[in-house]
Amino acid sequence: MSKSFLIAAPWSNSGKTTITLGLARYLNNFGLDVQTFKCGPDYIDTIHHSAAAGKPSVNLDSVMMEDNHIKEVFNKYNSKADISIVEGVMGLFDGAVKDQGSSAELAKKLNIPIILVVNAKAMAYTIAPILHGLKTFDPSLEIAGVLFNFVRTESHYAFLKEACETVGIHSLGYTPPNDEIAIPSRHLGLHIENSFESLIETAADHIGKSIDVVKGFKHLGIDLEQILEKKSSQDNLTKGFQPLASEAHEIESNTLGASKQEVNSTKGGQRLVTIAIAKDEAFRFTYVENLNYLKELGDVVFFSPIHDDKLPKADFIYLAGGYPELYLKELSSNFKMKEALKEAADKGIKILAECGGMMYLGNKIINEKGVSYPMVGVFDFSTSMENKKLHLGYRKVVLEKEEIWGHEFHYSTIQDDHYESIAKVYTAREKEVSTKVYLYKNVWASYIHLYWGAGNFGWINDVSTNGFQPLEKKEVNLTSDINESLDKGLKPLGINREKEHYFVTFVTAKSRISDRMVKYNSSNFIRNLNGLIFSKEDLRVLKGVFDEAIELYQLDVSCYNILPDHVHFLLKVEDKDELKEQIRKLKGYTSFKFQRYKEWEKGKQKVWAQKFHRKRLSKLNDSIEKVTNYIKNNHYKHRERWGREMTLFIESLHKSEN
Repeated sequence: MSKSFLIAAPWSNSGKTTITLGLARYLNNFGLDVQTFKCGPDYIDTIHHSAAAGKPSVNLDSVMMEDNHIKEVFNKYNSKADISIVEGVMGLFDGAVKDQGSSAELAKKLNIPIILVVNAKAMAYTIAPILHGLKTFDPSLEIAGVLFNFVRTESHYAFLKEACETVGIHSLGYTPPNDEIAIPSRHLGLHIENSFESLIETAADHIGKSIDVVKGFKHLGIDLEQILEKKSSQDNLTKGFQPLASEAHEIESNTLGASKQEVNSTKGGQRLVTIAIAKDEAFRFTYVENLNYLKELGDVVFFSPIHDDKLPKADFIYLAGGYPELYLKELSSNFKMKEALKEAADKGIKILAECGGMMYLGNKIINEKGVSYPMVGVFDFSTSMENKKLHLGYRKVVLEKEEIWGHEFHYSTIQDDHYESIAKVYTAREKEVSTKVYLYKNVWASYIHLYWGAGNFGWINDVSTNGFQPLEKKEVNLTSDINESLDKGLKPLGINREKEHYFVTFVTAKSRISDRMVKYNSSNFIRNLNGLIFSKEDLRVLKGVFDEAIELYQLDVSCYNILPDHVHFLLKVEDKDELKEQIRKLKGYTSFKFQRYKEWEKGKQKVWAQKFHRKRLSKLNDSIEKVTNYIKNNHYKHRERWGREMTLFIESLHKSEN
């Protein structure tokens, strides 16, 4: 059975990313383990993918990666997923040189089918010759179907469907335009703020209402219902279930647990190095496989140049790219961190700084208005966002003994640059460019985001033999320093964090509670849904469905209570990422199962309101005990609304398990 496909388009701005995000979230809400990939070097799309699917998205790039490595990476993640979605890049055959690095080339290398997303806003039957050309240009490609985007009416879609019939390509349906899911742009690609969460959920809802996903996937050879039934019926699939990471740059993924860190503490009888990675709002543009490879080399810790005032003791420091220009005041005012990084560089600690990380190590960064902010000062040059100019493309970095591929994408320019480059840099067309690679002692800095996930970068591989001794490995314990990191959301590997208690409430559409939660849901969402009050039989079915979900996803539930228009939970999780992931699974599974039980017409009625209420409980007082008692007795609080008979029924429904 096929379980992977690539989403491509004839040209850019067709809606590939929106469809990918919405479909990934829809399938995730459906209860499936969705793995997302991105064709090409884009590190921003993968951040959004990760939020939509609930697990890290992975780049697959046939320019920067060897064929065997591409297949190895794809198979590693695809084998663990129920379904895999690869988002293409630009137009179907658009590559760095001809179709090199294109969506079409990647689909052939992976031997997976293609779903075309076509912006048909101003097109009718003329799409037929375009589809014919895409289908016949390279007959080795399998174009499994077409989804037409920005189509408002059935009459318009009729022309497009006829075109598909003429060409012999299956039509998967159409999606109307929707301003609520329009993706705003930013100077360096897509927006990455938290507001995307609402956009993703709305996109999933929009796709679910517009097309019959289950039917469409069956045509592709993917039976979603069968996959879900198999997941829920096989107990062995639930054993050892681990919550999924929520961002691509999170190194603490399922495959890199604490036990592996202990195994990797030594290598060939030698103690491994400690690697410190900058990770916060300003520095987050990384490739998952790069981070995974660093984990193979040593013990990884994270730090924040914005929030932390101390630099972790480390043998190697990685400053990835990001948006430092958006946090100039915060970075500039953190004097202790700047001094610590300058001292580390002067001492010969190995540091890799890419793009935004390089800007941070410069003398100053100048914003769009010409205001200067002092930075670390490892290098004398400054970078400026004034008079922005786009620098974009693949880069081959040629050193004396090796070469490595990367990608350059920025709008800033360098000022007061008197340094010689330690490498020659070329485009994919072998044209030399002026982009430099800077070296100060053991500090490597450049605008180029390098890919070394295959262990193909000798400069990094030599981190443990670069002339200084690795730090002594300390016993893992919750010191005050670690507690500070935990408070700032940085989770050192190998540490078992004590679970937190969260009071969570799901509400039905237009319940009394959801009326008070309008701020958590779009007005359009609330307005277009019917009120829902569960009957006794509904509650009996829901109780069974919730029990299934708790067992299937191995949720740590202290107690819960199902009521006629809302459900209260007391969940125990390690952090907010785990909470978010478990709630998403729980909502998706119970909603899907209940909709099937009611046999509702697809897209006409939701079970739960779009957002949920959650509150973390303190362990320092008796709030956990109070909330527990509140949940267990909440049906008595509302007995005047529902009546004595319903109150007693709810009591009996839960009594066996207290």
